[in-house]
Amino acid sequence: MLITFSKRVITLTIVTLIILLSLLLIMGKKKMTPVVQVDANEITFETPDELDAAADLIIIASPSDEFLDREHKVSYFDDGTIQDYYTLTEVQIDKVIKAPSDFNLSNNNTISIIEPVGIVDRSVGKRKLVTNNYEELKEKSSYILFLKQNSMGQYAIINNNLGKFSLDNTDSLYIGEKKSSEAEKFKNEVLQKYSIDETN
Repeated sequence: MLITFSKRVITLTIVTLIILLSLLLIMGKKKMTPVVQVDANEITFETPDELDAAADLIIIASPSDEFLDREHKVSYFDDGTIQDYYTLTEVQIDKVIKAPSDFNLSNNNTISIIEPVGIVDRSVGKRKLVTNNYEELKEKSSYILFLKQNSMGQYAIINNNLGKFSLDNTDSLYIGEKKSSEAEKFKNEVLQKYSIDETN
């Protein structure tokens, strides 16, 4: 009986160690990248009508990849300082609400859009650069997105966090200096304007 009890204790100890090691490995992979907040001047739109008028493309779409797996772009000045950064996020389009007449959707209904956030790898390690408290799109979450076409033909989110609205409540509504209640009101006005129901 003592041998059976000892075997159980040893087995339980080994199983516990395996579980702990597995958790440590998983946590190590999900290590947080330090965040650097970057303040920038932006054109902002105070009403859904202003936002609609400024947007070239309005879509309902979902990102297919996790943030770290997306294409992060950084350009530098000759002296090595950062000139620009952004993330190209591929989204699966579920519905086009507004589009220019020459807008052509790919066969698989995807498009790469620009988000004002990026990962830069410097000598001190990786850093996440975030413009004006922007919160990146969450993988497989559904959003209504307001996009403007740039001179390179790419579409970028406008109005920072108030140019994208989660339809399944996966984003917080903290928008820099704006209070959550103001952001929630703006979101509700947008959803009402386009007759969109949120999914919970």
